[in-house]
Amino acid sequence: MRKTRRIWAIAFVLALIASLAVNAGAEGLYFGSHPDEGVFITQNVPHTCTLVSATMMLRNYSCQRGTPYEMVTDTGVGHYAWTKQWGLSQNFTIGQVQVTCNADIRNAIDKKAYLINVLQFHPEGVVIYDTGMPHAIYLFGYDEDSDTFYCADTITRTGGRAIPLVESIIRGETQQDKVNTIDKIWYVMD
Repeated sequence: MRKTRRIWAIAFVLALIASLAVNAGAEGLYFGSHPDEGVFITQNVPHTCTLVSATMMLRNYSCQRGTPYEMVTDTGVGHYAWTKQWGLSQNFTIGQVQVTCNADIRNAIDKKAYLINVLQFHPEGVVIYDTGMPHAIYLFGYDEDSDTFYCADTITRTGGRAIPLVESIIRGETQQDKVNTIDKIWYVMD
């Protein structure tokens, strides 16, 4: 009798462990980060979407390293990265942090896979840019379960908070339409 109970108890524990392993394996992945609400800002000056998006990226980068991200402002970033003639510089350095622009995404066969891969290596997020609109937003996460990219737009109507990419003002009706319009990204070089 005791032996039977022990066998049933072991079988129950093994079944419980197996079900937990199956459930853990079924759970999708999240790439990127979940920025603190204070990271998000909106643009106050027209045509500064790239600057404001880069500022949010650098604020999240700072936050992830445990430094005061509130000190990272669009005015401060603009001092190092903004030109009135060309907008956001292709490459710039602020202190020890280097940011670079990459237009390789224009030729990417699968832009969605490209962005997911970038978020794996840059959890602070990236600035994505559609030259056809033109408009830039801050992309910081991708949820595999819901197949959703998350971003922060820079305009007041949708800005200042995390939203699904499909709600951004980047051109396109669907998430994939919007992904397809992206020409450039800026990211922090580690």
